[in-house]
Amino acid sequence: MTGVRPKQHARIGKFHLEESILDVLLEQKHEGICIGPAQISRLAGIYRDRGDADSMNDAITPGMLVKLHSEGRVERCQQINGRGGWKLSDDEFNSRREDLQLKS
Repeated sequence: MTGVRPKQHARIGKFHLEESILDVLLEQKHEGICIGPAQISRLAGIYRDRGDADSMNDAITPGMLVKLHSEGRVERCQQINGRGGWKLSDDEFNSRREDLQLKS
């Protein structure tokens, strides 16, 4: 019996979550904008609004951002409102630009 095992599904899902977050940050990098985890979640379509009383509405995104930060793919920055946020690292931005140029 062949098929995708649960751990493989998890790796595939993690990859897609990371790419979704990185795609949002790539768009924002073009605009020069630093954004917070909740906004990243909303733009990526993974924000889960369960009300104001629940502080875990976007718990997946901060964890993924910390992982991506440890890999040097994203960086901390300060949003216009003075709160901490995230942006794509220059190295990640350049590697994604090179990928786009190769496809052309």
